[in-house]
Amino acid sequence: MQPEGAGLLAAGAGYSAADGFWKRDGEPVRYDAEHRQVVSYLYGEYGYSYYYNLFASTAWVESRRDSGEDSGMDDVRIGIRGRLNVFRNGRTWQLAAVIPLRKSDASGYRPGEGEYALEAGAFLRLLPDRYDNPFTAYPDSIWGFGLGATLRSGGAGSELWTYGKWEKNVVNPAWKLAVKLSALSSFAGAESGSVDAFGPNDTYHYDRVASDVALSHSLSRTTGVRFSYKRDLWGRNVNRDEGVNFGFHMMWGK
Repeated sequence: MQPEGAGLLAAGAGYSAADGFWKRDGEPVRYDAEHRQVVSYLYGEYGYSYYYNLFASTAWVESRRDSGEDSGMDDVRIGIRGRLNVFRNGRTWQLAAVIPLRKSDASGYRPGEGEYALEAGAFLRLLPDRYDNPFTAYPDSIWGFGLGATLRSGGAGSELWTYGKWEKNVVNPAWKLAVKLSALSSFAGAESGSVDAFGPNDTYHYDRVASDVALSHSLSRTTGVRFSYKRDLWGRNVNRDEGVNFGFHMMWGK
């Protein structure tokens, strides 16, 4: 949560590639050529009050696959975050609306791309009370998890999703290592069916388990950079994807 009147702006870029996909039964199948995607993103959040934060994000996406190339603005997410516990940090709920700006020719690369959606989730960070001071150096491990749902319009499947996260300062308090394990599964709106050599169809039911390892560095109290590597570990009717990301953030009003 950002304090009242404070804000955060983050920007970055990521590259991902899928050399194949998992079929409906979880069997991996290789593509003749990799499906590639480059995403340049922009994210911002603002402390409207002690109790509520506002946030928004979008991106520019470039995709390349067997059927051709495609690029354009990604969906816009606009939302609000609030405190589950008004006396503790790291315990929040979140609501966000997803507004599609385009229907990509390569929309099968990511489930649900190009559909209106509503996201809702709750997040919990397991910390001792003394860490509620955001400027206190904390040497031990921090654990957290999240749980939520994404409800989509059209024929794309809605999702239940969850994640667990571990993070720890390394070398010195300016460096932080984080490891994240996430999972999602589609439900209402997803049909039964199989896929072919052209890849997943987001109207069919899909599942995914993914890992994410990130190293972040604080350049100052208000600026920092982040490097991450993400890999899909298992799935059904989704691309077998892996990629890297670099981001920069700055804060003000703190």
